[in-house]
Amino acid sequence: MFRQIDALESEIVALVQNLVRIPSVNTGFMPTGGETAVCEYVHDWLSEYGIPSEILGKTPERGNIIARIEGRNPGSRLMLMSHTDVVPVEDADKWRFPPFTAAVAEGRVYGRGANDCKGLLTAQLIAMMMLARNGVELEHSLTLCSGADEEHGGRYGFGWMAENHPEAIRADY
Repeated sequence: MFRQIDALESEIVALVQNLVRIPSVNTGFMPTGGETAVCEYVHDWLSEYGIPSEILGKTPERGNIIARIEGRNPGSRLMLMSHTDVVPVEDADKWRFPPFTAAVAEGRVYGRGANDCKGLLTAQLIAMMMLARNGVELEHSLTLCSGADEEHGGRYGFGWMAENHPEAIRADY
């Protein structure tokens, strides 16, 4: 699998770039966020590998993406968690590259959210894709959830899901 991942370098870079280029900026005051656009991109990307997902949201523009690879036994043992919102750009003139271009320089992707948290989401998506592509059978289900509104308390993200859809994010770890 490590060789397979190494061979995917350009696809991995393209995935994180595509996610960073979706400006899901969360100011904390509605209307804000726009995380559903990220969720729709992730949903379409996962579907290419036969991984089912759903988008749940308190409001249409503040979606949360949940995907699951089913295991042989019921229940999810592990949930991969991340978030899709990013903090606002305070002074774009101080940026080496425009914040939503996802420029590559010195072996890094630069842009708002590249590290927090769309880079992590990319790693999680690649892990799920590798499991699906290689036909790995899991003992228990694996859940991925990337939530909205992490940057301002989660009232549209994990907090809302815990109150309204606890079964969707239930996992032992």
